[in-house]
Amino acid sequence: MVLSRPTICIISFSPIARDARVLRQIDYLTPHYDLVVLGYGAPPQRWQNADSVRWLSIDPPRWYEMQHLKALLIAGKVWQPSVCYELWYWLQRLYRQAFEQLRQIRADLVFANDWSALPLGWRLAARWNTPMILDLHEYAPLEWEEQWKWRLFAAPMTVYFLRHYAVHAAATLTVAPEIARRYHKEFGFLPTVVLNAPEYAPVEDHTVDPHTVRLIHHGGAIRARALELMIDTIRLCDRRYHLSFMLVGDEGYIRRLHAYADRVAPGRVTFLDPVAPDQIVPKIASFDIGIFLLQPTNYNYSIALPNKLFDFIHAGLAVCVGPSPGMAAFVREWRCGVVAPSFDPAEVAATLNRLSAEEIQTMRCAARAAAARMNASTEMTKVVELCNRLLRRAQAAR
Repeated sequence: MVLSRPTICIISFSPIARDARVLRQIDYLTPHYDLVVLGYGAPPQRWQNADSVRWLSIDPPRWYEMQHLKALLIAGKVWQPSVCYELWYWLQRLYRQAFEQLRQIRADLVFANDWSALPLGWRLAARWNTPMILDLHEYAPLEWEEQWKWRLFAAPMTVYFLRHYAVHAAATLTVAPEIARRYHKEFGFLPTVVLNAPEYAPVEDHTVDPHTVRLIHHGGAIRARALELMIDTIRLCDRRYHLSFMLVGDEGYIRRLHAYADRVAPGRVTFLDPVAPDQIVPKIASFDIGIFLLQPTNYNYSIALPNKLFDFIHAGLAVCVGPSPGMAAFVREWRCGVVAPSFDPAEVAATLNRLSAEEIQTMRCAARAAAARMNASTEMTKVVELCNRLLRRAQAAR
């Protein structure tokens, strides 16, 4: 008799094919479990014919679908917040359709990614009498704190969902130690930290050319991140430096960056076509320095340890960051790059201009050492072991 494997239901209201953290969950859980995965859009090509994964696609919300629900967030400030916030959530097409797709399926464990999946995840876990893991990719109450509407209306709602539902999670995860400490202080649960590190694979090394130093920045084209700062930096750097962008997302903003680079730093900035998350490290390994100037305009930006930081070190790149506390502490601890004293392009450029090719080479060696210590295997083993433990406990309780 062949025993069926347990089934884990992974919920993530994100474009699954580009969500590196969720894809790592799928990569490491599939050898042990059958999966049901719900998210935006089609899966990556390599997963489309996998027998052990059932994909459920849902369309992301359209901006106009949520306009009439804003009144509920306002009402939640003055009248029965729990009623208003629950109505705001369950009146949305997105969450109702997700529940309808999943309600007929039976899973043994629910894996909810971020606060937006939390009410749905808990409703399904209660329906199936199964444990739920909550993976918080940010410190949710302050996710967009620089926007007054978020602070006034959305933040109280996320606090409500966390207080009402997260306390019932069998386990919680998050992406950085400081975020884990803050959740513990503010909400009483202590998430396990699972860093956003990719799979470790040795990449071909190369000698840094003292006359041509290549910088790379990849990721989302998000206006709030002010990517123009890096163009202004390269404009002020020695002529040996050249910057490449590999961006996804806001096409209008990418066109604007193209035009700005052509105007202020002609011939010194290149825009590359994006690649799938699992191809980023080999794609950028031929560069010398990974650069990310993330001004700490909100709490999550200040303590961020983002995917791209780990992509840089796994590609064997030196790292250049501004004084964002989270990334700056990491770079200093591992001696794998430089931290500019401010986000002023002139000071960042001066920091880069002082580097010799030999110093960059030394930092790249340190990055490789860090990658060997922090990678998907070391981090995702925590997730697999947690799922094993929760499923054994659930089975013993039946």
